Amino acid sequence: MNKTVIIDEGLCIGCGVCVSLCPKKILYIDEKSGKCKVTGGSQCDRLRGCVKACPVEAIKVV
Repeated sequence: MNKTVIIDEGLCIGCGVCVSLCPKKILYIDEKSGKCKVTGGSQCDRLRGCVKACPVEAIKVV
């Protein structure tokens, strides 16, 4: 079963904490929007470190 990482851009403040914690490097801060984006979400390690670290609860793994 593949997990998908979902970023609520309305909540994201672009702090980059999740990006620095992602061992698979599938999260990045988009230069244009300043928000976190996901590339290759199916490669997620499913440990949810990004979810726990996000200060505004903008990340979900479903």
